[in-house]
Amino acid sequence: MGSWLGRVAARYRMSVRQLCDEYGLELNVDTSSAGWLVRPLVPDSTVSQLARLARLDEGRLHEIQTPTVWAASRRAQGYCARCLFVNPVDVTAPRWKREWLDPQATSCDVHGTPLSFIASSTLRSCRNFDQTLKVVGRL
Repeated sequence: MGSWLGRVAARYRMSVRQLCDEYGLELNVDTSSAGWLVRPLVPDSTVSQLARLARLDEGRLHEIQTPTVWAASRRAQGYCARCLFVNPVDVTAPRWKREWLDPQATSCDVHGTPLSFIASSTLRSCRNFDQTLKVVGRL
């Protein structure tokens, strides 16, 4: 859910916080150590509101939610740079894969390589997904 929100905000050239404020979304973007990227479960009423705004099926938004146990505070978040920057489904839409949020994840399921890690505090300072990509790209 966080990756999607970050991409939507970036698309409209705003921060995730601005997106929430603009559309009255009750999402506290500071609830995790990684900010908006790692979202605890979003209430059903907010999922309904997001689905209406984005013209998406509510069920699809429920599917991309982060499991509660994965949303626990951590010092760093894992990712595969190859998967992050080259989305095989849509090369114009990089995304943070949900499975990387699993605290037990250590390697990329696609490439079999160890995940890289970025400090959660660094991610927390990013306003949207484009800024996240810039920060990760400099590592």
